[in-house]
Amino acid sequence: MSLRWLPPLLVVLAACSAPGGGKSFVATDPCSVLKDGDAGALKGTPAKSGQACDFAFDGLTAKLTLREAAFADESQKLLADGGTGGVIAGGEGDSNNRPVTTRCEDSSGEVTCDAVLEVRERQLVTLQVVQRSNDRNAVGQVVQGLAAKAYERLVTT
Repeated sequence: MSLRWLPPLLVVLAACSAPGGGKSFVATDPCSVLKDGDAGALKGTPAKSGQACDFAFDGLTAKLTLREAAFADESQKLLADGGTGGVIAGGEGDSNNRPVTTRCEDSSGEVTCDAVLEVRERQLVTLQVVQRSNDRNAVGQVVQGLAAKAYERLVTT
């Protein structure tokens, strides 16, 4: 039995198994993940810094970062400070629910919520949303909504 076909087969399998058709997850432009209307009107142009992007929407700011790390490790950091776990439901035709952990705190009429979402194994979106508010739950729902939008857009790229 000849094994001459094995190296080309391994190359084909490696190419097929790369996420995003061979494109690195962190090579995705983080400023392309959120859009105008996701949390109100987008004000100005999002500012990119490495794998992070700062968005200014009506009444809130959001920082989105794409990272390759273990979800359990990043989630535990938020849970240790009083965060809560949840899931983002897969979209139409997508039965995969994805884990998300959020933590919100308020100070002087401003709520800051941090979240980590696992898009795929070792592919994370971290979000930080800051909004003038006294309602942690309302800002937490905004973070969940932005995480859902990010997931929806990232699984189609």
